[in-house]
Amino acid sequence: MYRNRIILLCAGLLIGQNYFYSFERVSTNDLLMSYLENDAELKKTAISAEKAQLSLDATQINNGFDIELSTGNITISADSNGTIFSIKPSVQASIPEASNLKISASASYNYKNDTSEIKDTKISTSVDILSNSSLNREISLLKAERSLEEAKRKLKKQAISAEKNFYSELKSLLNSTSSIINAQKNLYTSRIDFEKIKAQGFTSSSSTYRLAQTKVQSEEHEIERSSRLLIHSYVTFYKKCGHNVSFDEKTDFYSLIPDDIPDIVPIDVNTLNPDTYSEIENALWTNKINSMQRDNSKDYSLSASGGFTFNNSATSSNTIDAGLSSTINGVVLSTGISFPISDSFFPSFSLSASVSPNSFRQNSITKKQNSLAEKEEQLAIETARWNYEINKSEWIQNLEDLLWNKKNDESSYNNYVTLEKDMGRYYRQGIISQSEYYSARTNLQSYTVKKIINAIDLIIYNDNILTMFIGA
Repeated sequence: MYRNRIILLCAGLLIGQNYFYSFERVSTNDLLMSYLENDAELKKTAISAEKAQLSLDATQINNGFDIELSTGNITISADSNGTIFSIKPSVQASIPEASNLKISASASYNYKNDTSEIKDTKISTSVDILSNSSLNREISLLKAERSLEEAKRKLKKQAISAEKNFYSELKSLLNSTSSIINAQKNLYTSRIDFEKIKAQGFTSSSSTYRLAQTKVQSEEHEIERSSRLLIHSYVTFYKKCGHNVSFDEKTDFYSLIPDDIPDIVPIDVNTLNPDTYSEIENALWTNKINSMQRDNSKDYSLSASGGFTFNNSATSSNTIDAGLSSTINGVVLSTGISFPISDSFFPSFSLSASVSPNSFRQNSITKKQNSLAEKEEQLAIETARWNYEINKSEWIQNLEDLLWNKKNDESSYNNYVTLEKDMGRYYRQGIISQSEYYSARTNLQSYTVKKIINAIDLIIYNDNILTMFIGA
């Protein structure tokens, strides 16, 4: 009978008779590596991390030592008196980390009729005494470094998430296999009941006989349907892992069950620093960088400048120049002095001042806004810590449940190992029927799958924890 052939076939699929098709197993680690290599989102995240590194490199260059050389305007002309050549070179160097120190020098060089002249030579320097330039530079670098760090974290998180997806899909396949095993176990029971009905003398025309027969046939059909769906799922899964495979009705599903799932030690959240919880760490970082920016919004500054000018074509005198510039809460003051290097000239002074009344009102509003922003950020930190405590309690309970399931399933597995051996011996001695032996064996297979799923659940648990902590 066709249905009976299907039943025997499915029994072979699950029990793993040697004469059925056997798939050459690929190690779980190789499947995982191929799965990660084919993850498009992981590749995209890796590119983003490279871009963040380049952005940091550019920011470090922009905020580091800089020197600029210029030839200025070069003029070459000729007339009846000869060749005329002039050039106005300049050089400027800046060192942001040294209080925004800037040094510059320039001069004019003229050549005419075999006579050369250097004039309008000027050397100057400026430096910030009180300003936000150094803090601006530090904030800019910190933000760029943070962007790179976040890109690296996202890459790591994506890799962990991809691994979790891999094991979740594998777990789904194993659950489907387990469902078929359980269905097969139910079928064995139904077949035993059916055999008892036939032994009791019920004819094929009786309702009791037909109900038992229909139940067996329905369960046969359900196993066949589930097996076809499982084949499709396995083909798709292996394709995601970079393997083109094909299965048919002779596939030994039990041989596809991995036996190399690593037995890992679950992460104890009590050993992790709460400040590395991503929500808390992000709230702390936001408060830190925003506090620096608020401190950077100073309403005062002071800078100084100095220089030396000689061979000045406009005044025919050499001078030493110095100046100060200051901003205090909306009031801008600047002063300068120039000392001629000559007894016949007196020093000259310059002074300027400006004030903006709106600056005073704006500064008052800014201080209030900064105070409210600080309160919001502190509230975000408190909220993150509260969420951590709530989630921590849930993680601990989840882990306890996983370990409890693992312990009990291992105990049941060990019991069924012994039972399967005993039932196998009874079957060979003719004490029990084949169906009764297969029922015992499917129980063992069912708990074999459960053991593997327990190991996968612990991997997924660890992956979930790793994605929520920095550097865990």
